Amino acid sequence: MKSFVAPVLLVITALVQAMGIYPYVQDGITLTGQLLFPILFALAAMYLARKGRPGAFGTAHMVILVLSVVLVVLSLVGMSQQLPYFYPTMILYYIAFVLVAVECALRIAGLPKKSSAVGAESDDVAPTH
Repeated sequence: MKSFVAPVLLVITALVQAMGIYPYVQDGITLTGQLLFPILFALAAMYLARKGRPGAFGTAHMVILVLSVVLVVLSLVGMSQQLPYFYPTMILYYIAFVLVAVECALRIAGLPKKSSAVGAESDDVAPTH
């Protein structure tokens, strides 16, 4: 699956939640980290999705996509209805951040294996005299 939707939705959720928390904590350094790291993980996941094996961990990617849709809907409903247990809350931020990190890890695990050189140059073969 070469879907870019899940990382984008997870980043949207993380950014919305982090920006909602900022007026309460007033910490610019924390906000910078909360905005930067989900974006970096999502960009890495999207880049690696183009290089990965087709269909690797397809079910896990589908589950992450469904969870990302649920998280962004909860964030938007919480923001529009002013529900404090959906927006702003760090719980949804951390769930989105963990899911984008897991998505990136699955993309790394789905990369094709490097083929080893077979021959005299290989380190696994002992020289014969």
